[in-house]
Amino acid sequence: MPKISADTVAAHVAHQRAAVVDAAAALFAERGITEVSMSDIADAVGLARNSLYRYFPDKGHILAAWLKSEIDPLVVESLLIAEADAPPSERLDRWLSYHLALGTNHEHRLMERVADEIGSLSAEVRAEIGAQHRRLYGTIEPVMSGLLADTDRSIPLVTGLIGGMLRSACELVNRGVPFGLVESELLCCAAAVVRID
Repeated sequence: MPKISADTVAAHVAHQRAAVVDAAAALFAERGITEVSMSDIADAVGLARNSLYRYFPDKGHILAAWLKSEIDPLVVESLLIAEADAPPSERLDRWLSYHLALGTNHEHRLMERVADEIGSLSAEVRAEIGAQHRRLYGTIEPVMSGLLADTDRSIPLVTGLIGGMLRSACELVNRGVPFGLVESELLCCAAAVVRID
């Protein structure tokens, strides 16, 4: 029987799961998701391969667990911005600037790998990744509700358009267009979409 390295079995399992997620994330970021095997992850953690399956059924589920742990604090911060005591137009600018910085932060290399290799993951894992991204980008809802409350415009449609502009802005920065220039244009375009004077 393996030695329990915590005060309780539950704490041990949580510790082991976290170690697996951390090791896998480092390997995925370095080599790509498709190039990393469950054996590679088990070796990095110091587990037998069959022991790894006690914690996760496959590497896609490890990736989904990593993504959730990364997105949880981003959701909290995004909601703080979106629900702040400030005019909706200021909250929109802050939210977009925050998300542009997130989307162009090269420390998040694994996020780029996920986007590039998502087709190699199971439908279940792709659905979980999609749900996590929707949860993160859904944090703009309080801002959009404040901006469009007295209109008959479709909040989901306008939100989708803003999200598309944000993704395009991130791609431009990642291709070398100066961040400040892209940020300025993104805020200007978003204001035009919601018709902020």
